[in-house]
Amino acid sequence: EKRTAMAAKQIFIVEDEALLLCELEDLVVDLGYELAGSATSVDRAMDKLSDGLLPDAALLDLNLNGMPSDPVADRLVERGVPIIFVSGYGARGLDERFSGFDVLQKPYDETALADALKRALDAKG
Repeated sequence: EKRTAMAAKQIFIVEDEALLLCELEDLVVDLGYELAGSATSVDRAMDKLSDGLLPDAALLDLNLNGMPSDPVADRLVERGVPIIFVSGYGARGLDERFSGFDVLQKPYDETALADALKRALDAKG
């Protein structure tokens, strides 16, 4: 297949449930994006970001193995990376400093994910 002239946007996925992570990775690729990488914990995500990872947007689980993902969100915000939070609890538990970001409720459908990614990337410009 022919590659488009514009490189696909890269999405970083942080999700602690292996099955959901695989599902999200598949959905992101199906929607035409590239995976910038993935992580299953706050520590792993922070390591990847410390190594210079700079995705176009991030899908971030609000809670990773019982830990809030706020440090990861803060680092992404510092770098101007739009975040889409994913959570089994909807927007409950989202710190108010992140109130401008989309929250996708699990289980998410492809349309909601596609819309959220498009909004996040459009807002980034």
